[in-house]
Amino acid sequence: MPHARPQKNLISVQTLLIAASFALALTLGSTVLVLGYTGANNGLRAALEEQFDTLGMMIQERARRLVEPVQSQLSILIYDQITVASDLSTRLSRLPVLAEALKNNPTIRNIYVGYVNGEFFLAKKIDNDELRSLFQLDKTTSFLVQSITIDVNGNRVGEYRLYDENLRLQAVKVKSDYTYDPRDRSWFQASEGKSGSVTSAPYAFFTTDKIGVTISQRSVNASAVVGFDATIGQLAAEVKSLQLSSDSEIAITESDGTLIAHPDLTQIARRADSGKIVRQNISGLESPILSKAAVEMGLSGSYKHGVIESEGREWVVSSRPLDFGMGAEARLLLAVPADNLFASTRQIIRDQSIVILIILCLSIPFGIFIIRQITKPLSQLSKDVQKLASFDFTQPVSVGSRVREASELADTIDRLRVTVSRFLEINRTIAAEEDFNTLLVKLLDEIIATTETQAGVLYLTDNEETALVPFVSRIDSEQTLDISIPSVPLSLDEALVVRVAENKNAENAKASSEELERMGLETFGTVLDVTPSHLLAAPLFNRSNELVGVILLFEETNIDPALVRFTEALSGSAAVSVEARRLIAAQRDLFESFIQLIAGAIDAKSPYTGGHCARVPELTKLLAKAANEADEGPFKDFNLSRDNWEAIHVASWLHDCGKITTPEFIVDKATKLETLYDRIHEIRMRVEVMKREAEIRFLRSALSAAGVTCDDMALHEELSQLDDDFAFIAKLNQGGEYLDESKQDRMNTIAQKTWTRTLDDRIGISHEELERKNKIVAPKLPVKEPLLADRLEHIFERPESEKLPEGNPWGFKMDVPELLYNRGEIHNLSIQRGTLTPEDRYKINEHIVQTIKMLDNLPFPKHLRMVPELAGGHHEKMDGTGYPKRLMREEMSPVARMMAVADIFEALTAIDRPYKKGKMLSESIKILSFMVDNQHIDPDIFRLFLESKAYLVYAQEYMSPDQIDEVQISDYLP
Repeated sequence: MPHARPQKNLISVQTLLIAASFALALTLGSTVLVLGYTGANNGLRAALEEQFDTLGMMIQERARRLVEPVQSQLSILIYDQITVASDLSTRLSRLPVLAEALKNNPTIRNIYVGYVNGEFFLAKKIDNDELRSLFQLDKTTSFLVQSITIDVNGNRVGEYRLYDENLRLQAVKVKSDYTYDPRDRSWFQASEGKSGSVTSAPYAFFTTDKIGVTISQRSVNASAVVGFDATIGQLAAEVKSLQLSSDSEIAITESDGTLIAHPDLTQIARRADSGKIVRQNISGLESPILSKAAVEMGLSGSYKHGVIESEGREWVVSSRPLDFGMGAEARLLLAVPADNLFASTRQIIRDQSIVILIILCLSIPFGIFIIRQITKPLSQLSKDVQKLASFDFTQPVSVGSRVREASELADTIDRLRVTVSRFLEINRTIAAEEDFNTLLVKLLDEIIATTETQAGVLYLTDNEETALVPFVSRIDSEQTLDISIPSVPLSLDEALVVRVAENKNAENAKASSEELERMGLETFGTVLDVTPSHLLAAPLFNRSNELVGVILLFEETNIDPALVRFTEALSGSAAVSVEARRLIAAQRDLFESFIQLIAGAIDAKSPYTGGHCARVPELTKLLAKAANEADEGPFKDFNLSRDNWEAIHVASWLHDCGKITTPEFIVDKATKLETLYDRIHEIRMRVEVMKREAEIRFLRSALSAAGVTCDDMALHEELSQLDDDFAFIAKLNQGGEYLDESKQDRMNTIAQKTWTRTLDDRIGISHEELERKNKIVAPKLPVKEPLLADRLEHIFERPESEKLPEGNPWGFKMDVPELLYNRGEIHNLSIQRGTLTPEDRYKINEHIVQTIKMLDNLPFPKHLRMVPELAGGHHEKMDGTGYPKRLMREEMSPVARMMAVADIFEALTAIDRPYKKGKMLSESIKILSFMVDNQHIDPDIFRLFLESKAYLVYAQEYMSPDQIDEVQISDYLP
């Protein structure tokens, strides 16, 4: 803690305070005027800002009242029959509903429906001469229906229908040029993929030059999109009515400054020389103040206000965002001249300032008198407080003064010294203890010692929060009481510990037999040296104000009220400690559940992994325990702390978490041609086609020689050969035998046989597959194709994101195949052993890459930061030929080498894999010995595995009894 530097030329407090009194009289006189004037101005500005805020909310609310009825009407129409009507007559039958909506809402100009097949239906309200002139209509026409339908020939037919006020049809006009597709419109496309309504940015309507928005929403059955055109011109009138004064300025704009509303409608939109209506920007307003405010304050972000000078005049301006559901972000700008705002208050402030100055001058003598009465004992108290500031709580605080306040202050500081000292001691105890149960015992001991009471009981709430369960009972000698204490139901309102929980305050009560009996403590006094006469109970509430427990203290004398308050303060610290440790335990339990959830999901994802993720941790811990207990040999200095054990536990459970990204069809690939399904079925169908083609050729030959008996021996021979060829290919597909050169040659010969395809293989397929097929020009049908082939469509390029360049941040050193997948039929059938191509094999091995990446991205605490290294090293080999980092033995931690042995041994002995039987115990040990010879696993770990009998403990727990045979470990030990 830094020490205060010594000061020179010090003066007494009395002299300083007297001098300060005169200085105060002089400074207050000059500052009160300034502060009063500034404060009044600030108050007025604050009032104006509040009025600005009220105006903003009023405008926003009024704007919503204009828009929300439109959205409400829209939410009803998306359920209407018109959205599923497939013909024009049905749609016209719904015209009364649309007409009623147009009549009842003056904001709505058009209601229209676009259908997913490209048809369109629109109802327009004709209520002004501009529209009648535009569409050449007479005064009796009140509604115009525009429709686009598709006839039986697929042609688009556009029609206009005119209706009077009573919806009587006046005329039908065929519009050959009215054929647009609503699906190409932005309102249709924006709503098609969303369930809610979509509102466009404000724009000028083409037909009326009015400013408005388009609101659209997909129908509930997704067969159509319903849209409304709504005007917002009425908003300008609302804005004009809210001007604060005749010379104040107000406007609503978009984020780019385009005007939405202004008291002067002529400044919102103007007709350009081309005849097109152009919306105006705020920079074009006749008054420059709003334009300047927009530049200096911006038209984005949160609420802003300030004072801006324009043309020699100060203005109080405000800029705030508005949200009234019109798609684009809107902004409200307000400006009021400052001289109009503050002129009336200046004279009042001057008069008040003079009165205040006189009062301050008269108060100076009284201040001097009071100062002289309190300065004498401060010197001694200053020294004592400096000791407390240095955390020296050993000496009591006292002063030799007859001033009552000074003496009481000294006593208060001394009590503060004792209290802080006790609190610090309890905090040191809480901070030093990691075990939750031990912490609670120490906490109760410290509270008993600090409060100097006889004994205490700590109750905690049960999991159901229905009762208080005694956790520990202690006496002042830090001993546990040998007595049975029952739980207290929280429904027992008469019990002291329940009362304090309900009242949320500590309570002092006499230790009467009735009070003790209610809590089941009638025999408690018999185990104490002196029978207690009073009880003190304090509830423990966490930061969420939830009850976590109650502390009950026993005292042989009457309890001081100060002790009650002190105990309440202690209970708050204790409650926070209990809550924090409970949260830590709950977080660890939750983290553990997530770990086992991920591991269980990986094991459940494929039967080829079985319970691997659950068994490897057990075997790894057996090896780690054996190494930790070793007194000699290479592991004599190997010691694991509690944090190390936790890291091993987490790493071993998550060692294969990357497998969650490995495709199942790769992990479970049982044949060479299998992807998401076994493509041998396609080849079987091609052979069937070839057999039918051979039979057809034979029958055609027989028909051409009508009346001549044909020998069908050649047909039978060809069909028999095709059957044999398919059987050969099917056997190759299983991958059970080595593919030698002769088999490769026969497969190549069979692959050249052709079959006739008459159907287009580029229809009915996914977009991605079509792109691969389109790399070559489609042949003219019918076309003869080989029975087996490697095609461009079988090639899947590896994206850049899945490549591992040299110097990658994880240190991976793996040979990455050029292709992501190669599904060529000849390529896959040419696999010499097994069913996996190099691309498939890499995809499986890549799980460890994903494991390390996933774990590296987790924010592990300090003691778990070794988890990625431990979990990611179980496929490394001692000679540096493993993956993914090609680490040498000395670059790997002992635990990572242990996990490698555990991973291999579990895979060898597992009995829940569908593709193999679990190996015998002796055979598995022998295979591990070969891997030691080949420098694949650590010889020291292997020796520890045998000498500690870890292999046998694991076998008896997880292997089938008929797998466990005798193992002569002497054959493998030097």
